[in-house]
Amino acid sequence: MNLATQSPPRCNRCILPAHPDLITLDFGGVCNFCNDYKPIQYKGETALINLLDTHRNRDSEYDCIVNISGGRDSAFTLLKLVKDYKMRVLAVNYQNPFVDKQAEENIASMVNILKVRLVQFRLVNHIHERMLKNNVLAWFKRPDPAMVPVICIGCKIIWPQILKIAKENDIGCIINGGNPYEYTTFKKELLGVAQQTGLVSTYILNLFGLVKGAFANLAYVKPQFLPVTVKAFLFANQYSIGSRLLGRNVQRIDLFHYIPWHENEVLSRIQAELSWKYPQELESTWRFDCKLSHLKDVMYLYSLGITEKDDFYAKMVRENKMTRAEALKRITVENKPHPEIIDDIFRQLGIEEINAFRLAH
Repeated sequence: MNLATQSPPRCNRCILPAHPDLITLDFGGVCNFCNDYKPIQYKGETALINLLDTHRNRDSEYDCIVNISGGRDSAFTLLKLVKDYKMRVLAVNYQNPFVDKQAEENIASMVNILKVRLVQFRLVNHIHERMLKNNVLAWFKRPDPAMVPVICIGCKIIWPQILKIAKENDIGCIINGGNPYEYTTFKKELLGVAQQTGLVSTYILNLFGLVKGAFANLAYVKPQFLPVTVKAFLFANQYSIGSRLLGRNVQRIDLFHYIPWHENEVLSRIQAELSWKYPQELESTWRFDCKLSHLKDVMYLYSLGITEKDDFYAKMVRENKMTRAEALKRITVENKPHPEIIDDIFRQLGIEEINAFRLAH
């Protein structure tokens, strides 16, 4: 197997390359994603503080939960909630079997410095590893960029446990650090969902798209994994139907839907105040906390010719948070595959059929 080697023309405004089924350039060399782009709208810090105030000074020990992974945005979210907003926080962490060692060290450091309690949990019966192995082998039988997200199915079934922890501790608010730049645009398009589609319709259409992809490749469809797969569809994120029903009395807040995400501020504060670090050899601070991000990069490069980083930095260019030249420079460095990490994942899964070195070159 070889990665896509062609170099199609890139958008003159952002950095996305032309793709016959996904990204088209107009006569001015501007891509369809730029032409359809709607600037990010924030709800404002005042609205956030007013919302947080409704969860303060209750009889319970904690005001809110902050989900942390050891990555940059969840670290900053924990810092903001504890130091800036003076919330009584319970930190919750899913012990992902594919977590980077540095992310684990970051978690230990930040909860110690901020003096917050940490609750960690695992999934039982190695279901994360078993599902991942099945889906990776299925994907490489029939590579399809629309189906790359199925390798993250293990993290799609953690919300019932998070909501259980909230209920056990009488907490009515869960805060996350996802930011609008990292909501990958092309994932929706690959599943046939238009960019301006509403939340509920997007959820339903995404479900149909993934089901269609699974039935086009029956290697995904194993009876022993069907209950977990259904659970993943129901609890895919904090806003999916299962999470809404199970957590109907719990408010979910995304910090960067209220305040702007500024990369330099995030990194400077967490490094100075939480002793946060990242693996220097990766040359990127984004999503190193889960080793599977490197596998996703290679799968997207192999089947699509771009990664989620292309989309991430394209949005930053459109929002005037980064120059086009800087974005191109970053993806040149950060899209380099790391076959040694992928080989490590395959060894952990007991996969010998796929050679990461050949895949990454």
